[in-house]
Amino acid sequence: MLDQETPTIQDPPTPNTQHPTPGAARRVAMNALNPFGAQVVTKVMMLGYGIAQFRLISSGALDGYILAALVFSYTSTFSDWGLTTLLARDVAKGRGSEGETEQAANLFRQTLTLRLIISLALFVPVSLFVALYVAFFGLRTDGAWAVIILTLSLLPSAFSGSVTTLLYAYERMSLPAFIGVATSAANVALGLGALFMGWGVVGLALSAFVTTVITSLLFGRVLRRNFPALSVRLGLGGLRLDGKVARALLSAGWPLMLNALLVGLFFRLDQFVIKAGAGEGDVARYEAAYRFLNFVLLITPAVTLALFPRMARNAVMDRPRLAYEYTFALKVLLLLAAPIVGLTVWFAPLLITVVTGGKEGYLPESAAALQILIFFLPFSFINGVTQYVLIALDRQRLITKAFAVTVLFNLGANLLLVPLIGIYGAALTTILSELVLLGPFLLWTGREIGHVPVLALGLKPLLAGVAAGLVGWALWPLMSHWRDSWDDLALYVGAGLLLFALYAALTTLSRPFTRPELDGLRRALRKG
Repeated sequence: MLDQETPTIQDPPTPNTQHPTPGAARRVAMNALNPFGAQVVTKVMMLGYGIAQFRLISSGALDGYILAALVFSYTSTFSDWGLTTLLARDVAKGRGSEGETEQAANLFRQTLTLRLIISLALFVPVSLFVALYVAFFGLRTDGAWAVIILTLSLLPSAFSGSVTTLLYAYERMSLPAFIGVATSAANVALGLGALFMGWGVVGLALSAFVTTVITSLLFGRVLRRNFPALSVRLGLGGLRLDGKVARALLSAGWPLMLNALLVGLFFRLDQFVIKAGAGEGDVARYEAAYRFLNFVLLITPAVTLALFPRMARNAVMDRPRLAYEYTFALKVLLLLAAPIVGLTVWFAPLLITVVTGGKEGYLPESAAALQILIFFLPFSFINGVTQYVLIALDRQRLITKAFAVTVLFNLGANLLLVPLIGIYGAALTTILSELVLLGPFLLWTGREIGHVPVLALGLKPLLAGVAAGLVGWALWPLMSHWRDSWDDLALYVGAGLLLFALYAALTTLSRPFTRPELDGLRRALRKG
């Protein structure tokens, strides 16, 4: 997701400015690493939870819950309205000032009240959506109830999110990260219990709702313990809304909400079209193909967030250096993308079998969709880094325009292709949408820092990947019976690992890195 604010470049410290202490540096490191580690742990848990859902629920019933979860993600974006970003920014700015606690309490009260009002207002469009999909697009009754129950979760989630934002503003990122892991574990435990009791997708939705309520109670205790003075002021003032402040907050939050919404629509709009225009169970079959992308999509943020402070500084002070580091990041990501694409294509049937337990109705459709879908990854890697370069260059408004155009293309292409070729059309549309986004991104970046030879950067990994892919294509007829015995499975896995070794050897022989780049990598590894 895009950063909602453009980081500012601070002036160099004066002689009277204190340098960060080891304790401060340690806090910064922990604030970065703990949330990332918690995110990885949570994704692993949710993958296991998803595997259980695919195995214990029919694809037709699961369609409704997947759709409900997507509706919840979009309504969460609306209900947030960028207000948590504004809360974090303004509370952090006011730290150490006179009247800090009163200012923080008032801002917390205003943003939380707005979020609750927006959440309640969203029940109207959500109800219309449910009625439309039940009447015309085959949404089952249990799926409709799942949508309503998850929408109720917006209310406790608004409070939890606001307290989390306060913690972030005061640089206490580890606590919400640990609470997030704990509540995710509780959600998984409650959800599995509901499944084993036969409550189906309504049970899953109820488990998620109960978890959000428990989480809000935990954060209420955190608020009283960590911010006692602020908590007292909140209790005295209650929830109230100042019209002038509310209008200012809504105006400032609008572009932040729009960016987040466009990003979400860009990635998952296809599921709504699949539900409306394809057969029963196709939402679940496409979701099975999509599950593994959550992990590979962690790679770009890990690279870009590490580089972003340098990008922001060099955007002002040293454009040639920015171009060099941007080019180097693209080279590394493209070298990673080629084997990920190749191994995903090779192991797609095995991956889908692991997720669904070999349940009838998913193979070969889900595997084929995954084999198409994964080819979006190289373009996604390029776009992911490029958008941060544009933010560093203070061109974030261009990003909003590009995403708006791409979302319109995505909707049109899905409406055209999904009725023709089903989930394969959605997978193809994802690739084409990344290409549509790529064009303006590279054009605008080139105007600022000069032409970046993306084709040349990707040529060596592409050639090595094609060579390994041709060998895999020749071997596949010998591997197609991998499910017949353990020996055949071992041969299939071994052949995939040999293809990866072939790619690595060919890439090494092509010498993708220059000597200065290798020296820089060695220095970075030694520092790490």
